[in-house]
Amino acid sequence: MNFIEQRVFLVLEYHRLERSLTATRRSFQKRFTVPKEPDAKTIRKLFAKFERTGSVDYNRVGNVGPRQTVVTSENVAKVSGIVQQNPRNTVRRIESEIGLKRSSTQKILRNSLRMFPYKIQSNQAIPIKVVRQRFDFANEILIMIDNEGFDVGCIWFTDKAHFHLNGFVNKQNWRFWGSENPHMCEGKPLHSSKVTSWVAVCSRGIIGPFFMRETISSERYITILGQFVSTQLALEDRSKIEWFMQDGSSTTSYRKCVSLS
Repeated sequence: MNFIEQRVFLVLEYHRLERSLTATRRSFQKRFTVPKEPDAKTIRKLFAKFERTGSVDYNRVGNVGPRQTVVTSENVAKVSGIVQQNPRNTVRRIESEIGLKRSSTQKILRNSLRMFPYKIQSNQAIPIKVVRQRFDFANEILIMIDNEGFDVGCIWFTDKAHFHLNGFVNKQNWRFWGSENPHMCEGKPLHSSKVTSWVAVCSRGIIGPFFMRETISSERYITILGQFVSTQLALEDRSKIEWFMQDGSSTTSYRKCVSLS
């Protein structure tokens, strides 16, 4: 409905015909030669506007122009500057510095700057001294392989894992689905009981696992190594075995050990 005359005619006819949509549409089609008469929704909407404002004009008064938005080039530049200075800033801190709402700040970060909150991974820091020790150990093994005919197929890799007995799980993977917050809180001891499993793996097979409920000390670890050595000697029918073990977790150095049958 783009013409004022047609809109005025619709409002008057709709009122005169006691709000009969069918009669109003027929009268409009008879009065104006148009390919298609207005539908019922258009007539109701136009009449409701006339009752509310007393006008059938669609031009806006007092609110003319595009919708105001805070996602401006100036605000985008401010957010970009704050993030470049410190990428670890939170959305709450960024919005407080600029004076924007959280939804607007998130819209600028995601839609305008194409940024996403990546989770920082943490691991054990490795000192330069330890890097050099590992480098020297690798070179020593390479020399043994070249000069002494060291069989790499005889290398055994050992490791241990702790299994908690009280149902402890990673809280990042612990979820409760429901329509309401259950306010659930699970209590757990400071030092939960656990079982330690130790195993050795090689291209020739697996030895273990050995299970222990006590805390692993140097004496218990030596006992495990003794069982491992005797098992391997029995399997391979050898009189001597050499292995390299970590000499302290703080320095992560390696020590060559020789065990005779």
